[in-house]
Amino acid sequence: MISAHELLRFSLFSSLKPEDLTPLLPHLKRQQFRKGQILYTEGEMGSYVYFVLSGQIKLSKTLIDGDEHILDWYGPYTSIAEELLLESGSYPATAEVVADSTLLVLNNKAMADIAKKSPEIALALIRTLSKRLRLAQEFIRILTSRSTAGILAALLLRLARPASAPGQPIYVDGTLTHRDLASMIGTSREVVNRTLSNWKKAGIISLREDRLEILRPYELADWP
Repeated sequence: MISAHELLRFSLFSSLKPEDLTPLLPHLKRQQFRKGQILYTEGEMGSYVYFVLSGQIKLSKTLIDGDEHILDWYGPYTSIAEELLLESGSYPATAEVVADSTLLVLNNKAMADIAKKSPEIALALIRTLSKRLRLAQEFIRILTSRSTAGILAALLLRLARPASAPGQPIYVDGTLTHRDLASMIGTSREVVNRTLSNWKKAGIISLREDRLEILRPYELADWP
């Protein structure tokens, strides 16, 4: 069983104390998933929420013409399908395992009772879901007010993972390809390649074999 201290690494629970999470721990089941497995498909009815301990999960939708549109990319200590935390419903997109992953799986049937008994958990859920809504609204604003390069800059900052050590840059996992980035913002791979190349020459980013390091995030944040 996962420890309460490790669970605090998820943003959903980061504002809580370890003892606040005690009622939740027995309901989290650790499972292994292989690359290529589908957690759920768009429109499928479900009641499970997923917490990523290791690996990578891709969230996507299928467009009318059959093309895939990538919505998001989840790495360690992120959670998926939080919209089903308190009640069952249909998944809005398809979640695919793109690297061997270890996940915590939560059936939401226990959440209503846990939330009633633990106001701290209920408040944490409300705060986190409210924050996610604000971030989604902000990204929509960016999509309508920035250039393609500015949208890509905002996407990289949203996907960035914390620095691996003090003094190191934040980074985007190398599992995410340039084609994937292009799909997420509705542009071509060539545009993404050209933009990243320009930022690399300017010293804003560094392209490593396994990651894209963001050396000057403040410049990406202000990119028009």
